[in-house]
Amino acid sequence: MKLQRYLFFFLMLLLVSCTTMKKVQVIQEALTKSDTAKVQLVTEIKKVDSGAIVKDILQKITATKLDFKTMNARIKVDYESAKNADSYIANLSMVKDSAIFITIRGAMGVIGIKALIKKDSVVLIYPLNKKVERKPLIYLQEVVKIPFTFTTIQDLLIGNPIFMDNNKMVSYKLNNNKLQVSMLGNLFKNLIILNEDNSKVLNLKLDDIDVSQHRTCNITYSSHVAVNQYQFPLIRDIAISANTKLDIHMEFKEYSFNDPIKYAFTIPKPGKRK
Repeated sequence: MKLQRYLFFFLMLLLVSCTTMKKVQVIQEALTKSDTAKVQLVTEIKKVDSGAIVKDILQKITATKLDFKTMNARIKVDYESAKNADSYIANLSMVKDSAIFITIRGAMGVIGIKALIKKDSVVLIYPLNKKVERKPLIYLQEVVKIPFTFTTIQDLLIGNPIFMDNNKMVSYKLNNNKLQVSMLGNLFKNLIILNEDNSKVLNLKLDDIDVSQHRTCNITYSSHVAVNQYQFPLIRDIAISANTKLDIHMEFKEYSFNDPIKYAFTIPKPGKRK
């Protein structure tokens, strides 16, 4: 079903692109050989102090995690692949450490698919044919080809950093007063570009360390708004290149935190188990 693909695209872009709410997560692209040749570190006199400052900024990004009880969002998603293009609305509600509800609406507001993600399982509901599928959480890992847990998905949706453990800073530079930092992690080679005061992520790029995956991702964040002491970008543009190309444009039409959940749903019974 086409709307099932929409759900997978939505989950994929969340896994590679979640916005951040403070200084935002660092999922980025590492330098190619040509990139490496272009990187200019600061002068030797300032090298130690500047390096410490950059490391401190990245540590704060990693350590700062938004605490919440609930999240609601309504997201307009446009996508274009090599074969087709379309738009849909994703309604999202999340209860911390418990459940994630996603509803995908296609043309004319028709609900094509619902997904309930819990710590160890995924339930997919197809209202049009009254079909229900129950699968282990690893099913989503197989779909998006990224190893993650419920906590990882939750952090992505809320804007907390992911895949930052054991990352090593490779190089950094200032370009038009914007800090650019290249990092190397267990899964990705990363590049992050921050704004002038290091409070917002403007651009993220990532490459798989496993070159056989042939997968890269370029993410741009814009239209940031203040949410308490955090920064939340309402618009994200994601360009994914793997065996084929996929461009995704996301706009958060509504969002709220710590309010009663709006988009929860019950699981029909009996369901069709697969």
